[in-house]
Amino acid sequence: MTMKLDERLILKAVTNGQAGRDIVAAVFAGDAAKVRALAQRDPALLTTHVPPARYPDFRPDGQWGDLLSIAVARCDATMLDALLAAGAAPDGAVPGLPLDTAVGTHDLTAMRTLLAAGARPDPSGPNAPWPLRTAARVADPAAAKLLIAAKAQVDRVDATGSSALQDAVDMDSMQVAEVLVEAGANPWAVGAGGALPAYGIGQLLKLTSPEEEAARARLVAKLRASGAPWPAPAPAEVKAAIRERRWPPAALAKVGATPPPAAVLETLDARR
Repeated sequence: MTMKLDERLILKAVTNGQAGRDIVAAVFAGDAAKVRALAQRDPALLTTHVPPARYPDFRPDGQWGDLLSIAVARCDATMLDALLAAGAAPDGAVPGLPLDTAVGTHDLTAMRTLLAAGARPDPSGPNAPWPLRTAARVADPAAAKLLIAAKAQVDRVDATGSSALQDAVDMDSMQVAEVLVEAGANPWAVGAGGALPAYGIGQLLKLTSPEEEAARARLVAKLRASGAPWPAPAPAEVKAAIRERRWPPAALAKVGATPPPAAVLETLDARR
C-alpha cells in the first residue's frame, strides 16, 4: 500500500531552498547516491520537509512529508536505509511522521527499521502524530503489537480524554482493541462524551470480517469474566453519573473504572 504524494506540490513547499528541492527530487527518483552526496556536502539538508499547516490553514492533498516519510510512502526500503545511514534522524524532520507513515501504509518492515534506528513509538511535539492511534484507525493489530513491544503508552489520551483503545472500538478494529486490552489498556476508562470502550465492544454491530467478530467475542468474554456489570453503561448514563459525582460506581471501580480525566470534566462542566 502507498500513500498519496504529489511531487510537484511537495517541491513547491519544502524547506532549504533549491538544495532542499534537489534532495527531495533525488528521494523521489530513488537516487541514493545523489542523496548521499548532497547530505555529505550539507547535513542540514536531511531536515528538509514540508512545514505542517496550522489550523485554520491547510495543505492540498499530496503536499506533506519529510525525506524519511517520502521514502516510506514510496515503499523504497533502499532509500530509507540510505537516509538513515547518511544521518537522518529516525524520528524525522516532522517528529514521528516517518513511523506514522509506516503504520498507515501497513509497512511492518519500515516500522522495524525505524524503531531499530531509534524512532520513538510516542513522538512528541506540536505536530507529532500518534502511531498507536493510527494503528487503531487503519485496523492493523500487527503494527499495534510492534509499537507496544517498543513501549508505546497504551493508556495515553489526547486533549479530549480519548484513547487509542476508544479509537479502535469506534473504528470497529476489534483485533487492535484486543491487542491493546491484552497489553493493559483500560476498557473502563471514560473518554470524550462519556464514552467507555467496554460499551462499544458490547454493541452488536456487523463487523468487517470473521476475524474482527471473533476478537470482539473474546473481548466480551474477558470483560464479563472480570465480574463487571454487563452490559456496560451507555455514554448518557456515564455522563449523568459524572455530573452527579457518582462515577465510578463501586462495582466498576473494582474492575478498573477510574475517575474521568480533567478534559472530560471540563467538557461536562462537572468540576463545580
